[in-house]
Amino acid sequence: MYRVYQTLKYNEFGLIKSNRPINPKKVDKMRASINLKNLSRAYPIVVNSKEVSKRRYGLDGNTFAIIDGQHRFTSLFLEGQKIFYNINDEIDLRDIPKAAALQDSWKLTDYIHSYAVADEALYEYKALKGYMESNNFPPSSTLVILCGSRDRFVLNQVRNGELEIVRDWKESNEIASNIEDMSKYIAFARNARFIEAYVQAYDTTGFKHNHMMTKLDYLGNKFRRCASTSDFLEQIDFIYNYKSRSPLKLTK
Repeated sequence: MYRVYQTLKYNEFGLIKSNRPINPKKVDKMRASINLKNLSRAYPIVVNSKEVSKRRYGLDGNTFAIIDGQHRFTSLFLEGQKIFYNINDEIDLRDIPKAAALQDSWKLTDYIHSYAVADEALYEYKALKGYMESNNFPPSSTLVILCGSRDRFVLNQVRNGELEIVRDWKESNEIASNIEDMSKYIAFARNARFIEAYVQAYDTTGFKHNHMMTKLDYLGNKFRRCASTSDFLEQIDFIYNYKSRSPLKLTK
């Protein structure tokens, strides 16, 4: 276990030219995260000793080469926060990509599970997890149903413990029931992109699920698995409006 040091002497650290470039957007996100909760003590940056930094990377002999954590260092520097670091000469810059490849990044379900079962579990996450699991829905389409989207903003909310359910539970449960109805005719009714397409149709003013089921009764075998939400929506539109005198436009 390596000792963790701390300092405000930023000029004791040096970036390595051959390291990947600093990503300003990543720094901005880290700075925002630091202002919410500074976890830098728990995640110290890794440096080589000054002597080794000079030999390996051509630094001046008075600075530590940052091997892992250059974005954290930059963010903490800009926020005027302490730098927590450990010195490890056993690794060099070439080892970092290999170590990253061995790590499993957190999936969406990991974030949901973590916030839902924590000692101070968050209600929104418990509710979403329960709805997702009881209906056997993919996490991405569950977000579309309950939160209105699975875009970057919503995904960041999920990751940051700020999940917000915006659809009322009566509608949410009705959608789940409707998907179950359609699974009698469509084997892939719980496919994430199909669910998202159905939610778009469901949210269209004038859409009637009973009408859809009537059409599926004799056109269900026309449905084909697709790769995209838009392609699924086109099929729903075709079947819903088949031989209709007053078609309801479901596609944009």
